[in-house]
Amino acid sequence: MIKQIEMLVKIQEKDQALDQLKGQILAGPERIKESQEEIERLEQDLESDKIRIQECRKVQREYESAVEDCAERIRKSKARLLTIKNNKEYQAVLKEIEDTEGANAEKEDKILACMEELESLKQAFQDKENSLLAVKAGFEQEAKAIQAEVRQAQDGFSEQEKQRGDMAKTIDPKILARYELLKTGGGGLAVALVENATCSGCHMSIPPQMYNELQRRDSLMFCPNCERIIYWKNRDVAEEKHVSEWAKRSLASLT
Repeated sequence: MIKQIEMLVKIQEKDQALDQLKGQILAGPERIKESQEEIERLEQDLESDKIRIQECRKVQREYESAVEDCAERIRKSKARLLTIKNNKEYQAVLKEIEDTEGANAEKEDKILACMEELESLKQAFQDKENSLLAVKAGFEQEAKAIQAEVRQAQDGFSEQEKQRGDMAKTIDPKILARYELLKTGGGGLAVALVENATCSGCHMSIPPQMYNELQRRDSLMFCPNCERIIYWKNRDVAEEKHVSEWAKRSLASLT
């Protein structure tokens, strides 16, 4: 039974190593996916900025066209002044010229605002474009490194899985089936070491009589609290003497 329990402990260690490798294998594509999503987000952000720049240029051109139209109307109105002889009409044309010049001044201010915004948008676009190029360059290197890690983990997993299979062949099928059941329900921990009469799986004390029986290591025993397979291993003489005395005193107190 000692050999069986020792092999169960080794199988559990192997299963934990396999779980870790499996996590690395699954995490690799996720890490690459996250980086790809970041690149896509930056590209979409860049595209939005490009559209904003185009819209701003369009608005600027519209204002510039409107300014030209107003300037043409002002020229025509000023030419009319030379032919007008009626004072009332003359004043009306002057007012028209004044209003048009005022409206033109507002449009010119908006053109300046568009130019300033365009300058800011273009600078932001350039910065984001440079950032995107850097991220893409880094992604290519990162993806290669991750893929290499995954391949290494896959190779390690295959080797560890083979070793685990060879170990499992040495275990009594009934004991192995119990181990697999406990592993599923125990969060991956089916076999727990008992130290100082305490189960390392649930951190609860086991009865003194059970602890003494456990030290004989001649039968398969289960924690009365968490029901995991429990085992004990030799420690240094001083520590073992201390635990043995504790067990004796505990038994004496029960009689």
